[in-house]
Amino acid sequence: MFHEKQVSYLYEVGVHGGIRRAADILGVNPSVISRQIALLERTLQLALLERRGRSVVLTEAGKLLSDDFYQSRLRREKLERHLKDLRYMKGGAVSVLVGPGMVGDFVQHVLSAFSASYPDVFVEILSDSMQAMFDGIIQGSSDMALAFGPIGNLDLKRHSFNWGPICAIVEPQHAIAKRQSVSVQELMKHRLIALSDAFGLQRHMNAMFQSQGLLFTPSYRCNLFSAALSLSLAGLGVAFMTEHATGEYLAQNKLIAVPIDHPIARESQCHLLRNSDRRFTPAAQHLWLLLTHFLQQETLS
Repeated sequence: MFHEKQVSYLYEVGVHGGIRRAADILGVNPSVISRQIALLERTLQLALLERRGRSVVLTEAGKLLSDDFYQSRLRREKLERHLKDLRYMKGGAVSVLVGPGMVGDFVQHVLSAFSASYPDVFVEILSDSMQAMFDGIIQGSSDMALAFGPIGNLDLKRHSFNWGPICAIVEPQHAIAKRQSVSVQELMKHRLIALSDAFGLQRHMNAMFQSQGLLFTPSYRCNLFSAALSLSLAGLGVAFMTEHATGEYLAQNKLIAVPIDHPIARESQCHLLRNSDRRFTPAAQHLWLLLTHFLQQETLS
């Protein structure tokens, strides 16, 4: 009677509260979504969207279609996970989204303990932009996410933990290397290394500069923490991240972490997220508890 792609567009509009926002997330032109939903409305002879102010919402008919699409997708994903288990001959599967700067800590302090308890469980570890991580949890394609940075008011179950301070990362001979802290104004005097705006950490940096009426103007921009660290190691600029993300470079005194003197830097948080509607397997529940315990211990230390 109608195409699944049309219903998927309707679902995304409902989730994201608007055609343009859904189009941005899906990477398609808004006119494509509008046209496909209009075709669906003509096929069904029912209105599926109604405008309220500057946004659009689903009608009752739209909600019925959207809910059915969501439930169907959950059933397919459950089947896909089961088939994946069979392919890998494992005792289940867990999918985790981990922020780029937190992968090392996750593997070393959490995954090792998890694998000892569940050696036959297949673990999928994905690292992506903040928005992609949120979408993965909301849409049910991943079990949980470990993210750093500002996340707004998401309709997700979450635990938040202090993960700062955000530091200026420099090689030992840099002009600010011996300081106890560094101000945003002082950072303006140096060559700065930015991450892409998809990183929660970069959004924190932008907010710090904006609070001082300044514009974060980098000499370099990259989409990997490792690239930012390499630039800093070479003495080419100041990178920004927490001590957790800098890892062995600090322990070996190859790099110095100088805390940024700003409330946002001192109060930065990481977040453990899950969809409250998603039922965990015993393995996923164990991994969630391990992550919670690790983050609590790090906050207290």
